[in-house]
Amino acid sequence: MRRWMKVRADRRRWAAAQTLPELADLMALWLEGELSMWPGYADGAAEETAALIPALAAANRAGFLTDASQPGCEGPGFDGLHWQQRAAVTGLVADERLLTRIRRAGEAAGLLVLISHPRLLPQGRGVVCTVRGGQPYTVFGEYLPPRDLRHIWPGISSLAADALCDAWQLALIDPEIGRNDRLWPLLDEVAATEPTPEGVA
Repeated sequence: MRRWMKVRADRRRWAAAQTLPELADLMALWLEGELSMWPGYADGAAEETAALIPALAAANRAGFLTDASQPGCEGPGFDGLHWQQRAAVTGLVADERLLTRIRRAGEAAGLLVLISHPRLLPQGRGVVCTVRGGQPYTVFGEYLPPRDLRHIWPGISSLAADALCDAWQLALIDPEIGRNDRLWPLLDEVAATEPTPEGVA
């Protein structure tokens, strides 16, 4: 199939999604290379994401719609500058039981867990997760207002967009630079855990 035909077909699949879990299932397929794009991002996953794909795909299939991630690392970068990077992932969750499971697991593992919501004040300001050449370079966990979410996710259905705007915004960050043995196994563990029955703490 020609590239433009594949992209058009994939756009139709994204536009057909009505819920956040449906978007998350499609994100898992994009991470695994079955889809050519996701709304607002026309390329495949970054090279540094390759080792993270199984954990990210599992998290998405569990209902955690991930939209940004990076591994921990420290050392010279492609530009010759010194990079210091914390393992981090951000995304959206509609199911409060899943949110609670991830929060508890993250806190138990010693991760920073940042949660924002349109009706939760104060809104998240985020944490610097990458320092490049001694200067802050990336921030994870900053609150995204609905207008920004709609801009980031063009072409999805109005129902799916409403679900994104009403979801919990979640960031998991390893406070230790360069470490990768806490966050990614945690995503696998949470994805494999059976949901807690409603009404059970």
